[in-house]
Amino acid sequence: MAPYSTQVMWGPGLIGCIIATMLYGISFGQYMFYLRSFPQDSKTLKLFVMTVFLFDTIHQCALIGIFWSTLISCRRSTSLECTTELSWQLLLGVFMGYSIIFFVQCFYAYRVWIITGNNYWITGIICALTTASFVCGMIVCCLGLYTRSPEVIFSTKWSPISSFVSALCDSVITGSVWLFMRPARRGNVRRKSRDYISDMMWIFINMGLFSCILAISVTVVYMFQDGLIGQFYTAAPGAVIGKSYMNSMMTVLNARKSIRERERLGYNLTELPTIPTIR
Repeated sequence: MAPYSTQVMWGPGLIGCIIATMLYGISFGQYMFYLRSFPQDSKTLKLFVMTVFLFDTIHQCALIGIFWSTLISCRRSTSLECTTELSWQLLLGVFMGYSIIFFVQCFYAYRVWIITGNNYWITGIICALTTASFVCGMIVCCLGLYTRSPEVIFSTKWSPISSFVSALCDSVITGSVWLFMRPARRGNVRRKSRDYISDMMWIFINMGLFSCILAISVTVVYMFQDGLIGQFYTAAPGAVIGKSYMNSMMTVLNARKSIRERERLGYNLTELPTIPTIR
């Protein structure tokens, strides 16, 4: 099998696209649930969520466009450039993927700011890491735009660097949430309120770990790439990682639904000074 055959170049990305499409369906359902369940949210938050979802939709359309152009439109073409040149859909998809990660991590940075009681150091570290990850991602986009070569996007070292920094940022976010929401820091809070905080804590931690694992997988796959044949393997987790961040954010937002239901049942959550401000 030739190193630049269609199967080798676009096979991993197609697998990632299929998984990303399923995750987009989940995020679409979560977004509809959010709109129905939280009409009272601030306009700023709703605009932010709508923007991230719009980026996710554009990312999904770009993914579909990549493989429509490569596998359908180029099916009868005898030109090698048709399947090996960098399409604008691929460049747009990469840009949107990095943008989604950046926006969602900014969302988490603000949540950590609230949970930690306006801790400048922790929030500053998170902001610095997410900015560094985004800058590395923009370098990947610029290299692709300059070289017009898809293998540069998948094989450049800046892609795993961005993913590693992103995973590090997720680790700081997850660790901060656990540190400031663990039982030892809650004091004399009522049992039902403690149960509520534990639920929120584990939602933050589980979703952060999921995104972190996917980010690490990009770095690991890059390290085990085998020359030309394996340099496109990072396309599989790369296509999925943006969707994982979108679903992570929506899960954290929609988890408030059960909290509101507990309030209707008469549970007293007013003793929690920071959590009710997560709106």
